[in-house]
Amino acid sequence: MSGPPRNATVLNTTVLSNFAHVGRVELLFDLPQVATVEAVQRELDDGTETHPYLTNAVAALKNEIPVVSSSDEAAQIEETLLETLDPGEAQALAVADVADGVLVTDDGDARRTAKCRGVSMTGSIGLLVRFIDDDQLSIATADSYLTRWIDKAGFRSPSRDIRVFLDE
Repeated sequence: MSGPPRNATVLNTTVLSNFAHVGRVELLFDLPQVATVEAVQRELDDGTETHPYLTNAVAALKNEIPVVSSSDEAAQIEETLLETLDPGEAQALAVADVADGVLVTDDGDARRTAKCRGVSMTGSIGLLVRFIDDDQLSIATADSYLTRWIDKAGFRSPSRDIRVFLDE
């Protein structure tokens, strides 16, 4: 695929990895104008040898989640962002910015940069809340995913209880 659709929901490696870790990448398929970028695809491909569960995410990129190329404008933004962000974060943020989309990442530096640039964003926890609100996940299931991400994948969260985020 070439460039992203307007208002794309651009997934970063961390989010794809988290949902692959719990075997539920398919939850991401119906996000509005969902896509990811080539740098994220490379990061996932590179990680499959040491993290076999990432093969679920890689398969989704072949079948359900489009991998988009950066436009010239996004590539220019990405070049600047690479001074402070890793390639996946920089490219995903640049593409979301140009597409007037939403960046979906858990990376703190990428989130701070997105906020400074006025780019909408959410993360894995935000998606869990959305999936609960849309009746795609129960609170108990979402809570089990959050616990697994924290205990098994090293995910950093301000709370271990998904209910904390439901009230926000």
